[in-house]
Amino acid sequence: MNRTSFFSQIVLLAVALGATACSSNGATSEDGGGHPGTGGQAATAGSSSGGGSSAGTGGRSQGSGGALGTSGSGTGGAPGAGGAPGTGGAPATGGASGAPSGAAGGAGTGGVPSGDGGRGGAGGRAGGGAAGQSGGASGSTSMGGTSGLNPCKASPCVVLPLGDSITHGFSSSDDAGYRGALFKLAVAANQKVTFIGSLSNGPSTVSGQMFPKNHEGHDGITATGIASYVPPKKAFTTTPHIVLLHIGTNDMTSNANPTTTASQLDSLVTDIVQAAPDALVVVAKIVPLGYSNTNYDQYIAKIPDVVKAHASKNEHVVMIDMSTLPGSDIRGNGNVHPTDKGYADMADLWYGVIKGYLPN
Repeated sequence: MNRTSFFSQIVLLAVALGATACSSNGATSEDGGGHPGTGGQAATAGSSSGGGSSAGTGGRSQGSGGALGTSGSGTGGAPGAGGAPGTGGAPATGGASGAPSGAAGGAGTGGVPSGDGGRGGAGGRAGGGAAGQSGGASGSTSMGGTSGLNPCKASPCVVLPLGDSITHGFSSSDDAGYRGALFKLAVAANQKVTFIGSLSNGPSTVSGQMFPKNHEGHDGITATGIASYVPPKKAFTTTPHIVLLHIGTNDMTSNANPTTTASQLDSLVTDIVQAAPDALVVVAKIVPLGYSNTNYDQYIAKIPDVVKAHASKNEHVVMIDMSTLPGSDIRGNGNVHPTDKGYADMADLWYGVIKGYLPN
């Protein structure tokens, strides 16, 4: 065999051995990659307590891709899809529905007196929105319908003190009774208020400001008597924004029938509402007499029902409980008029109801 033939045989042998190696049983690559990763779990629904809560958080991060083949070039699995976001919580009960975004709820309707079980009606709470309320001092909060009311259409707010000698301020050291103390509270809060009426009593200034002395508090007058000072029997010189009504003391001291007096009170409130439908009418559960009187007890027990009847017709009538004043606030010994402290306590209660409406 010559040299050329020998090298040819070597080449042919190498080719044959290479072909055999390529067809060996070595490990092959995976057939296209690992399995797709699973999707993240969907979030649970948002809380429904209080008001509408914010939307539930999204699902967990996407699932990981499938593992690569142990050898070869197989591609990984597709990533899992993210979980769907949870839905918002249910709206709050009470006033307006809670918004999922956490917006404040709307004002609620009037509630019951706190002395009888709570504050003014709570508005719907959504994301921490403030509760709407009728206002009122602790223990004697107003009762009735005032949702969405804005009685003070101008500044100063026009207030009509209406009633008997207690509205006048009889036996008070400044001859203004609760009116002087009420004006002082408004001035301290930089709020604008004035009083109207056909009578004028009190000091020239209060807290360094000119005091509006006018009122409609007539000494010795009854529920039927005060009705002659409101429309339709007598027109208001100026339509009030707020009416503070305290009447019935003289009826009870003269032993009038409490049911009849309550009916007269109802008619009086009807006349006031018809004359000033946009006004807030605050009806007092009158101050104690300073002595035991069964008729008084029966009369003040009927006043809440009178107020509720008007509020149920969407009239802006609320009640303030002056009967909670302590006995020491009343002069006693047959004198049913408050002391100076008693008048100041009355002012605190009136102010608790109206302060949220008075303009600055």
